[in-house]
Amino acid sequence: MLRDETLNLLNKHGLKVDAALDEQQLVDPEDIKSLIEASGLEPSDTVLEIGPGAGNITVELAARANKVVAIEKNPKFTSLLRERLLGFSNVEIVEGDAMSIRLPHFDVLVSNLPYSIAEATLQRLTWAKFKTASLIVSSTFASILTAVQGTSKYSKLTYEIGLFFVVAKTIEVRAETFYPEPKVSTAIVVIKSKQFKKPSEAVLTALLRQVDKKTINALREALISSATHGYPPTKNGARNIIAKLALPEGILEKRVARLSLADLQLLSERLDHLTG
Repeated sequence: MLRDETLNLLNKHGLKVDAALDEQQLVDPEDIKSLIEASGLEPSDTVLEIGPGAGNITVELAARANKVVAIEKNPKFTSLLRERLLGFSNVEIVEGDAMSIRLPHFDVLVSNLPYSIAEATLQRLTWAKFKTASLIVSSTFASILTAVQGTSKYSKLTYEIGLFFVVAKTIEVRAETFYPEPKVSTAIVVIKSKQFKKPSEAVLTALLRQVDKKTINALREALISSATHGYPPTKNGARNIIAKLALPEGILEKRVARLSLADLQLLSERLDHLTG
């Protein structure tokens, strides 16, 4: 059984795993299969895995993909991973923090994500070009990502992620399929890049990538970068658009990261009205 194999590997390398530190390992072959198949992985794909841990998912990815890049932050897993994957020439193990290092090119992301970095991972993905991501996250986080506007779970994060991606929850993952068992319920979510339906979405996504800038400056740059969607390609033209939006001064002076859901929705409405 995979559970026994995992325990033996951990014991051999003198490793203990702690669910409180997001170190739970997926030890059910059927759930690993469901996670990988949800991604639509093809034999020609390069697949990225964040947090491979003991490598249970990595081994299956290596058997199915053209190349696997596994990024592991915790050095205690490195020797186990290298030993276990020694027979695979298509696996690259990268020691580092996936939240700070430069991500390699990949077609598909498949990961049993540490819960503590789930939101940060999605924020990083807004900069990446890929086909699909299949991730295990907490059920609470999954419900936020897939919430419908007007419901209690709908939030600024729901709105922002919905600008960049189409997100769907597939199945709940039972606690007993992990070792050790997590203290929260989990689910598989599938994330796909989306095509802009409205010019305003191009502006808003460009705006949200400039988290540390003042909104007035970030919005000007976002409008210029969205010239192919009908916005002016010059600073003066962008300034004129901003003036026509007649946004409250309080919004324009905020840092982008501090914009509220209501602020973003107002900006979207004004942009749509202007181009409608």
